[in-house]
Amino acid sequence: MTDTPTPADGWYPDPAGGGGLRRWNGTAWTDEVRPATAAPEAPAAPSAPEAMPAVTSAAPEAPATPSAPAYPSAPAYPGAATPPAPAAPAYPAAPAYPAAPAYAAAPAAPAPSRADISTNTVWIWLAVALPLLSVVALFLFDWTTYVQESIYASAYPEQAPYLASSSLAVTAGTTAFSFVVIALTVLFSFLDWRQLRARGIQKPFHWAWSFTVLAISSVGVYVIGRAVVLRRQTGKGLGPVWGWIAVTLVTIIAASIWVVMLFNAIIPIIEQLQYTSGY
Repeated sequence: MTDTPTPADGWYPDPAGGGGLRRWNGTAWTDEVRPATAAPEAPAAPSAPEAMPAVTSAAPEAPATPSAPAYPSAPAYPGAATPPAPAAPAYPAAPAYPAAPAYAAAPAAPAPSRADISTNTVWIWLAVALPLLSVVALFLFDWTTYVQESIYASAYPEQAPYLASSSLAVTAGTTAFSFVVIALTVLFSFLDWRQLRARGIQKPFHWAWSFTVLAISSVGVYVIGRAVVLRRQTGKGLGPVWGWIAVTLVTIIAASIWVVMLFNAIIPIIEQLQYTSGY
């Protein structure tokens, strides 16, 4: 493919219109404009070769005005108004769909009050009253004689050798009695928990909390926790708490009385030993 030759420098019809001439500098249109009536610049005549014959007297014919070059890539005159290209039609934006409404979580329905459920069971009252059994045992046993014999056995071991074994038996019996009371406390708490579930109480206070009796020698933790749960579900259930408080006070008072009685029984024995031993 051959390149289209570039027109030579000269004056050509103005591509911007107006009927005048505009200068082409060989590469681009310039700003020089003149009317079309002016004679165009004649291109320089080529030098005659050496072998050319002598110039005749006839005047050379004037060159015709060249027509405007049909150069397809000639740049448009900057001052000419170029019609703007039609803009692409603006498509309407897609309609915004409303967001799905945020549904608030439905509030949890409060647990229905079951005021019709009886919260008193025979098992909880047995567990509350068990410490009274220990108090009764304190006053049923002859502690005065036991302490007196124990003191004499420690002072005169050769005269009463059987008292050592008697003291050991009393200690073992007291320990066994304590474990029986603890076992009954746990058993009664379990039976009470099971009966509350059978009556329709949702998740009653667990009976395993009754094992705290091993640490504090009282069923109070289970009794108080049970009352809190029942109070929420039925609006009642504080009776065993007041019963446990009353039993605790009675136990403390009875134990204090027992200690005073035992101390009063020991003092004469100690005085008698001091008198007989000469101290």
